[in-house]
Amino acid sequence: MKFFAHLLNFVLTLLKYTALLLAAFLILLSILLFKNYKDLKSAALNAWYGRTAVTEAVNAVSARDWTVAAERAESARLNFAAGLKDLEKTRINPIIRNLSFVGSQVNDLEYLLKTGEILSASLTHVAPLAAELDKMLSVSGNFHDLPTADKIQVLNLIYQAEPELNGVKANLDLATLNLGKIKRFSLLGPFYTQINDIKNQLKAASDLLARVSPVIKLLPALSGYPTDSRFLLILQNNDELRPSGGFIGVYGLLTMKNGEISALSTDDSYHLDMPAALSDKWNLEPPAELKKYLKVKKWYLRDANWSPDWPTSARQIEQIYQGENMAVATATAPFTAIAAITPDLVSDLIALTGPLTVAGVTYNAENLQPLLQYNVEVAYKEDNIADWDRKTVINDLVAELRLKLSGLSPASWPALLKIVGDNIDAKNIQIYFPDAGRQGLVRALGAAGEVRQPEGDYLLVVDANLGAFKSDVAVKKNIDYLVKKTDGKLQASLSLNYRHEGSFDWRTTRYRSYTRVYAPLGSKLLSLEGLDEATRDLQVSDDLALQKTVFGFFLTVEPGAGKKVTVNYLLPDNLLRPGTPYQLLAQRQAGNRIENFTFRWQDDKGKIQIWSSDLETDKNFQVTQ
Repeated sequence: MKFFAHLLNFVLTLLKYTALLLAAFLILLSILLFKNYKDLKSAALNAWYGRTAVTEAVNAVSARDWTVAAERAESARLNFAAGLKDLEKTRINPIIRNLSFVGSQVNDLEYLLKTGEILSASLTHVAPLAAELDKMLSVSGNFHDLPTADKIQVLNLIYQAEPELNGVKANLDLATLNLGKIKRFSLLGPFYTQINDIKNQLKAASDLLARVSPVIKLLPALSGYPTDSRFLLILQNNDELRPSGGFIGVYGLLTMKNGEISALSTDDSYHLDMPAALSDKWNLEPPAELKKYLKVKKWYLRDANWSPDWPTSARQIEQIYQGENMAVATATAPFTAIAAITPDLVSDLIALTGPLTVAGVTYNAENLQPLLQYNVEVAYKEDNIADWDRKTVINDLVAELRLKLSGLSPASWPALLKIVGDNIDAKNIQIYFPDAGRQGLVRALGAAGEVRQPEGDYLLVVDANLGAFKSDVAVKKNIDYLVKKTDGKLQASLSLNYRHEGSFDWRTTRYRSYTRVYAPLGSKLLSLEGLDEATRDLQVSDDLALQKTVFGFFLTVEPGAGKKVTVNYLLPDNLLRPGTPYQLLAQRQAGNRIENFTFRWQDDKGKIQIWSSDLETDKNFQVTQ
């Protein structure tokens, strides 16, 4: 309900600004068009009445009187529509027909009136939805405390609301388009800053609805409505980085039914991988790099996420999970989805819910990862906890977090939604559905974690911590990517600068990474600098499934030292097309912490352009050739 109320308040605020702009603009325009004073006055009055109706709707929303809010929004829409009809009558004026400047002012006014009409119509659609949700939640105050029958009703209402919300999004996009037509140098010039603010807010609301729409379509699968949904949760520790986000030390099993968590548990991945009964019955061959640097002879769940492409890793994870269970004669049903999260998501959630206290230890957003690692790696021995049981604290933490999240009031829902959205962008949440239709919705949501397929240049640097404890927390990483245009070719020079600020202790040691650089398919290696040829283990291959050329090598960084590795290669000729801008997608490896990413472009005359950015999300760059 709070989401819809938030959307209502947003739309109402825009309406108030729009109505005020209309009133001021009409006064200015009426001076120029005295002969049409009557029509302009009528248009101004309708705009004013519309503004008054909007104010009354705002007050009704504050009082949670949804019926009055909808009625006043509809009244505002009718006022703005009447104003448009009044304005249309002025177009017979020869000044408007023959003087482009004056005609453009009338056009600008029309765009403003249309914006008010569109936003008022959107409000009339959203208010009834908010009213229904408010009615359902008014007794309990939050979704968790609703009876099962009411939860089903709420889920069904939200699911059925998806077409309405799509209509609201279309209206917001149309309103943005109308505002975008208003010229900067016109009688509206003094209000141009406010108009831009409205456009930015409209776009933000439209983007929010674009993200909400796939979630609503996925609602049956995500909530276990009307049939149960089973999820395999993969907890990836990015202090021990692996290709899809981090080492799989813990996994979870989640069952959803009618919007409720009917079952949730976590377990140590070694409990699945290491029982004696499995040793002679499981013989899946691991990738060569795992075999060489981890000295493992079999491919287990804990090492299953070897691809940076989450759908690929998720399928491998499920295959190994099901295979290991079958090997010890344990029957398991197929999963609805496989989802991966990193500790960064959990920290953000704790920042919202407040600290969690388990067994006398308090975890907050800042200390969660290091404190939890210490407790499961070191402190459990001091507490006389068996090695086999050292990660049971995670189950207790999950239970406590679940309890706090379920008790959040609707007022916290927008903040929760933002946390989820931000963590999707940062790849701290990645989801894979075996069902192609649902996976398409996850892709639209931005949570698929795929290796992407842009038309232009592409760069993805993938580190895999192999036997270096939790050293990623101590390694500072900077990436410099230079592209030179010369002799009709594009030459790339990628420099990886790693600095180890840790030491030899229980948590960190020398950094050991098998690093892969994913470049556009058809790229050709020129040289690799900065590594000892005897140990670098250079591999060049084409990954046809991901449509990338891959440069792989092994590197080490001693505590207190730094290392710079440079990969020089030619990019494919098809990236250099006359009249077409050069484009680069620099993709983030889930879980990887990059201090700074620098992109440099050098044209054929030697001129260099430089961009510097974080790499907390995927980044796009464009250069006019």
